[in-house]
Amino acid sequence: MSLPLANPEPTQSGFPEEKIRTPFQTAVRRFLKNKLAVFGLILVIIMVVVALLAPMIAPMSPYTSYADGTTIQGLPLNPTWVWHHFFLGTDSSGRDEMSQLLYGTRVSMEVGFMATVITLLIGVVIGLISGYLGGMWDNIIMRITDVVLAFPLFLFVILLRSVVTHPTVATVYTVIGVLGWAGIARITRGQTLAARRLEYVESARSIGARVPSILFKHIFPNIMGPVVVYGTLLIANNILLESALSFLSIGVPDPIVSWGKMINLGLSWYQTDPWLIVWPGIAIALATLGFNLLGDGLSDALNPRANE
Repeated sequence: MSLPLANPEPTQSGFPEEKIRTPFQTAVRRFLKNKLAVFGLILVIIMVVVALLAPMIAPMSPYTSYADGTTIQGLPLNPTWVWHHFFLGTDSSGRDEMSQLLYGTRVSMEVGFMATVITLLIGVVIGLISGYLGGMWDNIIMRITDVVLAFPLFLFVILLRSVVTHPTVATVYTVIGVLGWAGIARITRGQTLAARRLEYVESARSIGARVPSILFKHIFPNIMGPVVVYGTLLIANNILLESALSFLSIGVPDPIVSWGKMINLGLSWYQTDPWLIVWPGIAIALATLGFNLLGDGLSDALNPRANE
């Protein structure tokens, strides 16, 4: 005779007890349910891996002209679909398009990430200080922020290129990062204005915690969600900005390869050889799409009012 199975002990409410999740587990659960966000994350991972492994997976050197018996000097070569034999063709100088595309990923990821890091470092600190101090200091800082928002970035980059004799990739992402902090500063200020009146901040202030400790140990961890979302979307914007600057020949210097520069060089052949602008255009679209989908997914996942 089989023994009866033991019934689970009933809870006080009479319903089975649900497993309690941490806020992080809840955010991950929401994110994984968003198929577009997961697709964006996959695109971002692929872009980062390609950027890191570009020297190993590029079939040829992106800087060397291979105008020999297989190419005609001054004319692009059609794609051959053979990996080590001009898979995506060549440009008018005989340089392999596939190799340039892979190396261009490195530049776009470097500028996108580094410019965003600089922007967040400056903007978050300024926003925290402005929102916490309030009053006169808040008004002064916000007026300076308005000036930075109104500053024409392209004009400044053109001026900088005329002054700096040997610009580098670091020059480009530093300029973009230094001039792009105003937006995140406003967001951080608004979050700080709301957080500084909450009980945990008042408690820290009452026990004598110093201002830097209150800002970076108590307020910042609780407003990190909007900062992370904004930073993810900002990477996509910085990639587009770098491509636009390089397209106008005021971005990364020669001989560094950039997607924007590839489109600029391919414009002369868009009627007969449109792939010269199609490949880098697709790369820019996929990179920005990936970060935008990832940012939207993080925004929904980190929203405490969102439904699971």
